[in-house]
Amino acid sequence: MTASISLITPSYSGDFASCQLLCASIDRHVTGFDRHYLVVGDEDASLFAPLAGPRRQVVPHSALLPRFVSVGRWRGRRYWWRPEIGLPVYGWHLQQLRKLAMTLHQSQSRVMCIDSDNCFVRPVDFSALAHAEKTPLFWAPNDIDETKPAHLSWLQTAHAVLGLSPPTLPGPDYIGQMITWERESVATILARIEATTGAKWWASLCRRRQFSEYLLYGVATAHDPALAARHALTKKSLCRTHWDSTPLTREDLGAFIAGMTEDQVAIAIQSHSGTPIELIRAAALA
Repeated sequence: MTASISLITPSYSGDFASCQLLCASIDRHVTGFDRHYLVVGDEDASLFAPLAGPRRQVVPHSALLPRFVSVGRWRGRRYWWRPEIGLPVYGWHLQQLRKLAMTLHQSQSRVMCIDSDNCFVRPVDFSALAHAEKTPLFWAPNDIDETKPAHLSWLQTAHAVLGLSPPTLPGPDYIGQMITWERESVATILARIEATTGAKWWASLCRRRQFSEYLLYGVATAHDPALAARHALTKKSLCRTHWDSTPLTREDLGAFIAGMTEDQVAIAIQSHSGTPIELIRAAALA
């Protein structure tokens, strides 16, 4: 049976080496999906073009969203601008917008969002996930409170743009490394934002400044019985993540992979750890 799930990875030039490794690990270990879309700014499209292949497509920002004007850098960070927003937006804002837009742009009923710092280290066939009765939705109950101000801001934004009452605390978190969405649900959620705010969904999110695409999807699903009925909450993650700034040695990395649970098929080693990409490559493609 033909797979009915696409993989979506937003990236940019600073993550090119990691994205190369992700692509190589998908080609080595992953089956049961339709297409892998690399979504990048138009300025990075030529850099990423060699990563395209029979089941991988590089999609520029301009194919999905209106043009955001680059307004240069400040303190090493790039900024963009649109008149509908009025304030500069960051690259991480654009990456989130591109995931949502790409979900609508592609044709499969489900997508999995995989950031470029993820890397598959075990074989996995996504055909079962593609055809599962319900879409799994990662969920960490009672995980957001005042001790997590960024997550709290993102949760509050999700409630506001969806026209919901302010969240009660502690609230659930829906942020993870490899998150599965339903295309129809994303279309419903973005239409609801536009109906609530009276503006384009991407402009409404950027005006709020602090938002999370994963919290937006989770909150919308939790508060809509029709969407909730199409999803199955899960606390399991397919990816094991090294969050702290300690660099991993070859031995550390081997032990880290050996410590993965039976359900986990990928790792994410945060770039700020300083772990050499070639060590990760050697472990993933061994």
